[in-house]
Amino acid sequence: LLQNHNRPTAPEKDIAMMSDNVAFYCFVAFLLAAIASIIIYIFQPALTRAQFNSDNITFEKIGIQSNHNNEEDSYLLSLVVPAFNEEDRLPPMLTSTLDFLQSSKDELIKLCNESLILDNKQRKEYGANTQTPPFQIIIVNDGSSDGTVEALKKITEKEFNHSVQATTAIKLLTLKHNAGKGAAVKAGMLHCNAKLALMVDADGATNISSLDSLLKEMKASRAHMVFGSRAHMQEKSKAERSFVRTLLMKAFHFFVEFLIGNEILDTQCGFKLFRGDIIQNLFGNLHLQKWAFDTEIVVIAERLGLRIAEVGVEWQEIDGSKLNTGKLALLVASAGMLRDMICVRACYSLKIWKLKSEKIN
Repeated sequence: LLQNHNRPTAPEKDIAMMSDNVAFYCFVAFLLAAIASIIIYIFQPALTRAQFNSDNITFEKIGIQSNHNNEEDSYLLSLVVPAFNEEDRLPPMLTSTLDFLQSSKDELIKLCNESLILDNKQRKEYGANTQTPPFQIIIVNDGSSDGTVEALKKITEKEFNHSVQATTAIKLLTLKHNAGKGAAVKAGMLHCNAKLALMVDADGATNISSLDSLLKEMKASRAHMVFGSRAHMQEKSKAERSFVRTLLMKAFHFFVEFLIGNEILDTQCGFKLFRGDIIQNLFGNLHLQKWAFDTEIVVIAERLGLRIAEVGVEWQEIDGSKLNTGKLALLVASAGMLRDMICVRACYSLKIWKLKSEKIN
């Protein structure tokens, strides 16, 4: 009788089974929710895309008379400078860049013409046209909340004399809301009209004179684009880099090689030269808006059949980086960049992202 009394009754068995089932279903629901969250996180860049229209972007010419040029002017070389809260670092970078473009004008025009393999008629047009300066600088203000625009106008008022105006035009593009470096570069590139376009960071970390090396490499390799590279610094010690940035660079390069699979040693250097005739095809297909957009450029270029060359540049770390070097912030930033690269590989492999243009011969 005692044994029969200790045996669970039928209702008790049902309750125990129901408890087990509830626990199992809760675990399955949690697992599915976790998987769904991971998938949404990975594909989040595919769900958002910056739009560049009159509603969220404004244009302004800086330091130039209204009748000096117009929106249809074509330049030999445009420099696209993404800037977010750069009131301290942009002025010295802009000053040195204007000085370099003015002092090296003739040599730069020659190198640009040679890198593009222009014939004599075209060289005369871009080398001697006095109505339109040969160079243009496009500052893309990525929704800055500090005095970036005021600092830009102040430095141009100081530096933009008549001889500089004859060499370089300056244009300000302002994104009303911060969209990310990739979105800022894309906006600047799609709004430039030049035979060549140079992406250059606002901090001036790469010496602007390294432009000569990129132009010469473009001529020698017949590449459609040339990436400035800091990979040589490990051996030649041309610049000092903090331990944090070194660690990030090595980890990032590992995942770039694994996920992107290109032979480029340094995809993230903010100093890249592009031929003007590929810009619409290349940047018109760009989706990533944040730091890892360079890796998608590599993927798009490969799918379009564009040739990429790489050359070492003079680079040094400049204080004031927008990358938070706190341990937690670095972990979040690294996870985000890794996520973006996985998203790029997955979206193109699954044909979620499709190129708008055909392969370029």
